[in-house]
Amino acid sequence: MRLSHLNNIVLGLLLCLTNSLNCYAQLSGSITGTTDYFWRGYSKSNGKPAAQANMDYEFKSGIYLGSNITTVNFADFGFENRSNLEFRPYLGWAYKVSDNWRFNAEWTRYIFNGKIFDQKADYNEFYISGHFRDLLTSNFFFSENSYQQNHPAFGYEIIGRYSITNSIQISSTLGYNNQKNILQYNYLYWTAGVTWHFARNIGVDVRYYGATHTATKYYAPSSLHWEFHPHAVDDRILFSFTVGY
Repeated sequence: MRLSHLNNIVLGLLLCLTNSLNCYAQLSGSITGTTDYFWRGYSKSNGKPAAQANMDYEFKSGIYLGSNITTVNFADFGFENRSNLEFRPYLGWAYKVSDNWRFNAEWTRYIFNGKIFDQKADYNEFYISGHFRDLLTSNFFFSENSYQQNHPAFGYEIIGRYSITNSIQISSTLGYNNQKNILQYNYLYWTAGVTWHFARNIGVDVRYYGATHTATKYYAPSSLHWEFHPHAVDDRILFSFTVGY
């Protein structure tokens, strides 16, 4: 392919994106502080507080893209080049079937600024989500090489929410995370909590989290090549504070 032809393609893509931005683009973002980075049955912050930031663009076509950054702590003390940040760029498409039903398909990439237990762990994940009004969401997620450990992983969850008032919402989650071949365990997890928006873009969330192991993979000592095997999160209450725009 000639360089001039390649330049024309790149220029065309940029023009398409520019036209989309000119027609319609909705930018949103948020910054969150939380007492733990609870993730699908286990903690990514070693039970310690974490900070998160997110930025999201949504176009009229239903295409959206954005990025999330979160502080992490995998308790891999003693190893060099430990990760303390997780970057998660994503690209997706939302389709509205009717006033009641919406669907999403999304690709995301987990990128760590270092290693996890001395292993490179960046990986892709794919989502399919269905939404019934603002009341019920179902998610299915899949990775072909989770944490770069040469095994696929998948899971699903159901999220229910109900607005008591314009500023107070209750919600609950039930999920299953099949990670036995990567993290040694499968996880069944659940949450229940309340979110209070005491200003338009400021909210506080108080939430109960719980999880349990549903399966364990036995590794012989000679086969252990990665030491990240997080235990299921004990029953606990978490607090988070979010400022958005």
